[in-house]
Order: sequence, then structure tokens, then C-alpha cells
Amino acid sequence: MSELRLTPSHKSMEQTAASAHEPISEAERELNSFINSVTCLIGPSASRSLTELWLNELACLERIPGSESFNWRSVSLSASVKLAGQVLASHLSGSCF
Repeated sequence: MSELRLTPSHKSMEQTAASAHEPISEAERELNSFINSVTCLIGPSASRSLTELWLNELACLERIPGSESFNWRSVSLSASVKLAGQVLASHLSGSCF
């Protein structure tokens, strides 16, 4: 798999693709969508840990992505479930996320 590029939330995926003159993969599009959506809720300081969380969920897949029909949203869904569990655990323990 090629290297994934992150897009700052103030730039659209199309602006990034146009400036880089390279097509954006579905994986990049989904990773950026996940990070931008969650950082709107919990703040931009979490983007690095969100990237790690998403990539860890990708690495845990039993099926290796590669086909055109792979559902990249399932990686974001799995990462979201794990993140929600972490937020709940920190809330219940009284610590800050």
C-alpha cells in the first residue's frame, strides 16, 4: 500500500489532490474524513492519536484490503467504537480524555 497523506481540515480533498497532482486513494479519503470529523468534536490536538487509532484498526483486519470493493468506512467504524470505549472509560474513571 502506498503512503497515506493527511489533509488539513481547512483544505478539501480535491484541493490537496490538485496541488499534489496525484489521485487520492479511498483509504486516504476515509482516513481524512474520520480525523476531520472527530477533531471537530474533541479538538485538533488529537489528530495524531486518531491517525494511530485508525491505522491500528486497519492493521487488525482479518482481511487484507486491496480490492476495489473494500469498505474503508468499516475501518473508521471500528476506530470510532474503540474511541467511544476509551472516552467512556475515562469518563467513568473521572480522568480527562
